Amino acid sequence: MKDETRHVRAQTPDNFHFMCIGLRRMDIRLSVSGRPVHDGVLTPGMIQVTRPGVTTECVFRGAYDELHLHISNDLVAECASKAPERRNHLFMADGAPFRDQVIERLGLALLTADELGGTFGPIYADSLSIAIVSRLLASRPAVSDAERSAPSGLVRWRLKRALDYIEAHLGEPIGLAEIAAATGLTRMHFAAQFRAATGLRPHEYLLRRRVECAQQLLLSPNAAVIDVAVELGFQTQAHFTNVFKRFVGQPPHAWRQTRSRVA
Repeated sequence: MKDETRHVRAQTPDNFHFMCIGLRRMDIRLSVSGRPVHDGVLTPGMIQVTRPGVTTECVFRGAYDELHLHISNDLVAECASKAPERRNHLFMADGAPFRDQVIERLGLALLTADELGGTFGPIYADSLSIAIVSRLLASRPAVSDAERSAPSGLVRWRLKRALDYIEAHLGEPIGLAEIAAATGLTRMHFAAQFRAATGLRPHEYLLRRRVECAQQLLLSPNAAVIDVAVELGFQTQAHFTNVFKRFVGQPPHAWRQTRSRVA
């Protein structure tokens, strides 16, 4: 965030799209490929996307604060694999800022990925990135809802591979790409089919299994809560406590005391 006027000129790489989400009210002048697309105030939440290999110039007149996202062409292709006709229309706008509350919320949620860190951060960030690109794809003209079919669930052997991979790496940083690779699917196809098969998104299932494992470990009176949290890949005890309470309804200490009284 800066208070003085600043001029920025940059070209997006050939293999990435560039997205900005405004985090505060800003007064800017923006040009894309030498053509002005905005001159004036932007309210928080406004979004701007630049295609690969395009030069942009921006003059910030006063304070500014933005979230920058680099979206690889590979991710766009992966998300568009089920509807390739969408890819040809993706980001074909003139680079002018627009508003999409869903993308805004997803982008802001990415800010928490660094805070989560540890073993949950990678899969959380992967899932959000896919959701952002999928939303952008869905906003383009494409087939009608009636033409879209609901994703089928993972076949049994693929589901077993995914669950086995998660169990084998329960306390490690796990990304969506790694789990999908174990099943031989792309992240996009895997995430949709996993949810169809289990009713849960991959990162939700991962968290649930970690909490279930934590419950077993906490039955031992000698197990410290912080040790259980670290063993299962939580970066902080506070994060572990919040997740545990969300799934179980009580924080770890209270749950353990309740179990002790019942026993």
